[in-house]
Amino acid sequence: MSDGVATRKRRVAATLAGWALAVLGAGSTAAEPPANAASAVTTLAAPKARVTLPPGIAWQTNEEDPPIGSAEALRGSTLNESMGSYPLTFRLMGPNSNDAFAGWNRLFTMNFGLVQRHPVTDRFIPLMATHWAVMDDQRTLYFKLDRDARFSDGKPVTARDFVFTWQMMSSPHIIDPFYNNYAKQYYESVDAIDEHTLRIVGTKASWRPLSDYAGLFPTPAHATVLDADWVKRTTNQPQVAVGPYVVKDIVRGESVTFERVPNWWGDGKRRFRGLYNFDRIHLRVIPTERRLDYLRRGELDMMEGTSARSWNEDFNFPAVRNGWIRRARIMTDWPSGVYGLHMNLEAPIFRNKDFRKAMQYLVNFERVNQNLMYGEFVRMSSFFEGSEYANPNLEPYGFDPAKAREHLARAGYRRPAELRSTSAWGRFVDGLRGLVFTRSDSDDVLVNERGEKASFTVIYGSKGLERHLTVMQQEFRRAGVDMRLRLLEPGTAFERGLERKYEMTVTARTTGFYPQPRQYLHTEFKNANNNNNIWGFGTAEVDELVRIYEHDLDPEKRRAAMHRIDEIVHDEAFYIPFWSAPFIRVVFWDYVRFPEFWAPRRIEQLNDHMVYWIDPQRRKALEEAMRSNTPLPLDPELDKDFYGIRARAAAAAAAAASAAPASTP
Repeated sequence: MSDGVATRKRRVAATLAGWALAVLGAGSTAAEPPANAASAVTTLAAPKARVTLPPGIAWQTNEEDPPIGSAEALRGSTLNESMGSYPLTFRLMGPNSNDAFAGWNRLFTMNFGLVQRHPVTDRFIPLMATHWAVMDDQRTLYFKLDRDARFSDGKPVTARDFVFTWQMMSSPHIIDPFYNNYAKQYYESVDAIDEHTLRIVGTKASWRPLSDYAGLFPTPAHATVLDADWVKRTTNQPQVAVGPYVVKDIVRGESVTFERVPNWWGDGKRRFRGLYNFDRIHLRVIPTERRLDYLRRGELDMMEGTSARSWNEDFNFPAVRNGWIRRARIMTDWPSGVYGLHMNLEAPIFRNKDFRKAMQYLVNFERVNQNLMYGEFVRMSSFFEGSEYANPNLEPYGFDPAKAREHLARAGYRRPAELRSTSAWGRFVDGLRGLVFTRSDSDDVLVNERGEKASFTVIYGSKGLERHLTVMQQEFRRAGVDMRLRLLEPGTAFERGLERKYEMTVTARTTGFYPQPRQYLHTEFKNANNNNNIWGFGTAEVDELVRIYEHDLDPEKRRAAMHRIDEIVHDEAFYIPFWSAPFIRVVFWDYVRFPEFWAPRRIEQLNDHMVYWIDPQRRKALEEAMRSNTPLPLDPELDKDFYGIRARAAAAAAAAASAAPASTP
């Protein structure tokens, strides 16, 4: 993670699972296959009425929007990239299935829903479905599947594979509270009408039915045995994929390689033009702070997410001055996600709100931003930063040691000498200590009446953040708070967060086009581990507000509910937002090529829509230039703002400033 980026039990035989799917295809909405043959016979004896298409259905599609990628893209070559830690699992459901590697895994292998939102026009376009229909009830949807779709083992993708995904999400065997709740909250039924036609019925009428219900992806039912041992058996098992890549080569602890599926079914389809351009994607486990060394040696082709310090200080070596290695800051338009310091509400020291608020007032963002990040960043204040649901009235707590001391006092923390001075015996002991002992650093750490110190440990997984955290540690220490720093391997740090085995941690979570507060803040995740509610937070009021946001058809009520959630999170103070900026930094060798537009505007990371490629002819030209020590033409402008994002943001900020009431002297 850098300063700019950072971003979810019964045994069943395989044949029996297939048997249950046949029943599901006939209209059953059972969440799991039957436990034994007898129950299967019972189910078959009384099947539900077969689901059919309603008369006069009006199908929709969208082949008008431009392809996401470029017609100039070249297919081939191996992309050498890095990841901060070895994957915790190759599964896409179950424990530890949402670590950093999962982002690559989902995008390339299985995260292919029925439709997708175009990252420039914001309209829906085909993905696994070529056509769709949304009924008047705003919760019943029909889909025509792409008949060409195949899994990586050559088997056709059918409607039953989508039914099976819902079945898996609902199963206790996957040990995944997020997906269990997701299936329950969103899907009333998923039915195969025929091999290539699907019906989905949501639990509620939705103001965004395609966003809520059309993200279901296919799971290869023919290659999946869902039983009580599924999690353990599949942890290190790459899956049969529907996407353009499969995990092919694994060097445990060192690297993972994706290999392109030969004759992938999406090749030649307009919606995939200019995407997935590499034959192989080789991901090496490299600490964030070491990536530049590997890039300079030519062992990496590119790297994303360079820190502000590195961006401004480390790129004056010959390869950069000669134009052999290039840089770009690509402007993007995407909500910021959740990124910052997080307090575990199950940790005794953070159960007190006043103590948490004191921590908010001790973060000196301006010092960090100006001294370490060249003033390039903006402090976040909202849990829904960058979206229409961010409460416009919220402001960051700001650095204020005086207010921090007030809240620490309310929480019962004093200097040790202050507590001792409240009694005659304490004053005598304090005087004796002064005569006998040299004053130690621990004398300045606040304590409460029970003798508990204002002391906790922050765990983090990126050494690149150590400088930032050290500055914060100094400010905390001046206020009498002992913030201890503990660097862990990235995967371990992430896992500790999921399991709430921490006091304070640093982590980032990516976000979607619409915020998803349920997975972070709902009580259904409060008492369970291995989910994104890493704080252990939840209240009845927030539950109701989440319900309004998810289901109310009145946009003003939804917005008001989200603004109230934002206000509550801000007041509860268990999350200290960090910083954001509307760009992605990328460093790459000259042979890595980008389209004229560089990247779609609606992305959070470059691999969200991988539109770049490697040009073999430019590679040869670069090798010759390096042999002859010949410079290449330099790019005069590092900032790439094809969509005018920065100009629009500046205009919006100016308009907001002019509309604000004048301050009173």
